[in-house]
Amino acid sequence: MVDYIRPSISDEEIESQEAMLLAIEPWFNLGHGVPPIAYIRAFCLVARKEGLTVAEYAAQAGIPSSVMTRNLLDIGDINRQREKGLELITQERDPFDLRKHRARLSAKGRKLAHDINVALRRLRRTK
Repeated sequence: MVDYIRPSISDEEIESQEAMLLAIEPWFNLGHGVPPIAYIRAFCLVARKEGLTVAEYAAQAGIPSSVMTRNLLDIGDINRQREKGLELITQERDPFDLRKHRARLSAKGRKLAHDINVALRRLRRTK
């Protein structure tokens, strides 16, 4: 086999790349192009554990709260420019501390999470 045809990564790493392709495909179907990876990470953090605050998500991502605030705004109903956001999450005021907001998936966000799951299940079934 010629070197330029032989894969330079392992079969397991190739499978991981296939899974990544399947997982990001539903993002293309949103009709906004693919958002920055920071938005995808913020979405995944919320989807993994809903109801946390901006500071808690920022700590998980290892970024400043101000950056996470912008990311969550942009994937929410109204982005930081006061325009329509991606509408993937909602932020609700914490009834016990009105200074805090807690993020949850919107109906559109739940559908995206479902579509990603379906794509990844399809990959598992082909193995």
